[in-house]
Amino acid sequence: MSNQFASIEEFFDESYYAFSGEAKKNGIRPIDHYLQFGEQLGAAPSTRFDPKYYLKQYPDLGGWQGGLLNHYLQYGRAEGRQGVAMTPSIACPTEKIDPGRATILLAVHDASRSGAPILAWNLINELRKQHNVVVLLKSGGPIEPALREAATELVTIPAEFPYGSGEDALFAQKLTETYSPLYAIANSVATRELAILLEAAGVPVIALVHEFSSYFQPIGILNPLYVSASKLVFPAPIVADASVQDYPGLKPRHLDILPQGPSKVPSFQHPTGGAERRSSVQRLEDLALEDTAVILGTGRIEYRKGVDAFIAAASQVQRSATRKFKFVWIGHLHPSDASYFGFLQEQIKRSGLEQHVLFVDEVDELEPFYSKADVFFLSSRLDPLPNVAIDASLRKIPVVCFKNASGFAELLECSDTAKELVVPYLDSSAAGRMICDLLADARLLTRLGEDIQAVANATFDMGQYARKLDQLGRTCAADIEQMALDQATILESGIFNASLRFGSCAEKFTPDQAVNEYLNASRLCRPLHRGKAGMLIRRPVEGFHPLIYAAENPEVDRQGIDPLAHFLRNGRPEGRWTHRVIRPEPRRESNAARPRIAIHGHFYYPDLLESFLKLIAANASSVDLFLTTSGPEQAAQIRKSLRAFGIQNADVWSVPNRGRDIGPFLKEMPDKLGSYDIVGHFHGKRSKHVDSTVGDQWRDFAWQHLIGDAFPMIDVIADAFAEDAKLGLVFAEDPYLNGWDENRDLAERLAQRMKIEAPLPEHFDFPIGTMFWARVAALQPLFQLNLDWNDYPHEPLPIDGTILHALERIVPFAVQKSGFEYATTYVRSSMRDDGLAFIRRPGLQR
Repeated sequence: MSNQFASIEEFFDESYYAFSGEAKKNGIRPIDHYLQFGEQLGAAPSTRFDPKYYLKQYPDLGGWQGGLLNHYLQYGRAEGRQGVAMTPSIACPTEKIDPGRATILLAVHDASRSGAPILAWNLINELRKQHNVVVLLKSGGPIEPALREAATELVTIPAEFPYGSGEDALFAQKLTETYSPLYAIANSVATRELAILLEAAGVPVIALVHEFSSYFQPIGILNPLYVSASKLVFPAPIVADASVQDYPGLKPRHLDILPQGPSKVPSFQHPTGGAERRSSVQRLEDLALEDTAVILGTGRIEYRKGVDAFIAAASQVQRSATRKFKFVWIGHLHPSDASYFGFLQEQIKRSGLEQHVLFVDEVDELEPFYSKADVFFLSSRLDPLPNVAIDASLRKIPVVCFKNASGFAELLECSDTAKELVVPYLDSSAAGRMICDLLADARLLTRLGEDIQAVANATFDMGQYARKLDQLGRTCAADIEQMALDQATILESGIFNASLRFGSCAEKFTPDQAVNEYLNASRLCRPLHRGKAGMLIRRPVEGFHPLIYAAENPEVDRQGIDPLAHFLRNGRPEGRWTHRVIRPEPRRESNAARPRIAIHGHFYYPDLLESFLKLIAANASSVDLFLTTSGPEQAAQIRKSLRAFGIQNADVWSVPNRGRDIGPFLKEMPDKLGSYDIVGHFHGKRSKHVDSTVGDQWRDFAWQHLIGDAFPMIDVIADAFAEDAKLGLVFAEDPYLNGWDENRDLAERLAQRMKIEAPLPEHFDFPIGTMFWARVAALQPLFQLNLDWNDYPHEPLPIDGTILHALERIVPFAVQKSGFEYATTYVRSSMRDDGLAFIRRPGLQR
């Protein structure tokens, strides 16, 4: 115990402790006072420990009874926990800030002599022409002095900073209060923690995604960045496509493709010291390359860079070349890649290439080597858009590269002539043959050198790259300001329905936060007229479709205004974006004739029928049941359930297991509906491709909105049909705003068969899951398709892109073709919580 107390004394400063004077007046040692009273009051014993911070940072200690400082000393230090906030000790200099200029934050993951940090140095030099540029540096390296000299100010972040904790908000607050940044640039996904904390603080971030997503495992690790950064900028389509493939949630986002410009290389401090370093020219002279064709490759000696493929191509050239040649690889060998390098040395030896392949450690300046190079071979397995390939192309050096391996190869493939330089993926023999052709034909070498330079001159411009990033940043800053205006408009109207937008999660948000979350998703999905924007946006209020409104009011996207806010400011105009909403209100007396009602239910899973029948029984309306299933055993089980409910007159039969629920409805029901006015179509949904609870929640949501028993919705809907002769279709008001997804082509073919002449719009409402009520006359265009069982695909079905998914979406257009309108039902107590599309952690408000 004495050793433990001595340890506590090391963390106690009597002159710092706020209650030392009071303790002494009462005859108590200040350290005893702290242990008995002070810690519970949140007083810090010294600058080395803060109990309030410690408890807030580690909420798992809420039930700890042994004293927080005691916990820190016994366990916390060893576990790597922080005893005090790190933010106050991080210096945020302001001496060189020009108050007349806007300030930009530029997050840089390290100061190594590699692509992203060198690009950052170039961006600083461009952006400082108009702005203060404050660099947030996560880790040092040889070009740190160059970054510090180029930047207006540089903030060094400790390597042990606890990202993803309560410290994020403290650091973000310090940065925003110190610099009032207009926007931030996160240079590389390796700075994603900074991007996330800045976005949470209201600072728009332009995230430069230089990397293929497969570099970062496990898949999902980049999702917090991808759902929070204001803009995502990729250097080439191939890099963006890779991220979309790994992160389908990116589909609704507009991804900017901006190839960076050529990068100048800053001076750097080499670890061996200036006296021991020899110039690039001196090192080049050592290689004795006179009268020798030089094939150049560069980069860290690692597997990703394909150095083994570089050597394999040299082997092919050795078999075919008619002149002296050397493959020269310039790059640093990291100790972690020593094993790989050992295999490369064996490859060189066993291929007899000792005189033809040379390794040179990284050099101060590549220009002397470019001047000697005949061909540049980009042998990388994956390389987004390497600066060295840009530099070589601008110097008329043909760049041979692998298809599907880099953004540079993708760029060359768009050129009618330079595409010759792209060879099949990792086909080193093909690369070697291409190199041989270039070395053997001076005119080909010259022509492709000129062609590739023309491509490079038309594509790569660092000044333009920086200006486009600045334009994006300014637009995002304006969007943040517009969000505040839109938030005030929506809150003042009182129209926002948090329960619809967030489901049961609505209670986690204040009204301000709820609207802010909705607006943030709206902002990040712009332009909203695009087809997949609905993947991340949920409906803000029943009866209104924000994406239809945006598509039909172009100024919404053009001016960066939220559709709902624009709708409210313009007096809530009527249009295709609004529709009638049927609510479970008390029934009114009506002289309208009661409609004759049929219900078709398809139950592949007969065990769900009992719940279905209980819901129907909660209504007063008389209905006739038509039940299909896929097999005699299921039909027998359905009949047994019907007998248990005392239902004798239901029609039950088995159909082929084709077309899921809509197939039996369209094939079997038209001949049975002649004496009915309206028909309900339902099924017992289970989604095998997702967790079973998702299907259960969705089925309960649809049935409660369209049948009951929370409210007698059959009765409510039947009254609506009786009172409105133009009403042709009723389905649940779904918070999700799904669109065509992969089904537009199929839907257009169906529309053509139904003689629907108007173009199908990008955004629309439809009965998601194909459960609905319809006037029989309104469904005639669908019935007249005369679809047969063979028109439907065999099971198992994909989750999208089939005629079933197209039919689900075409229903409202068929109803409109018949001259009818649609309405939705809204039951506030029944919500959809499965997979909330977009929840960003509420952060500081600027």
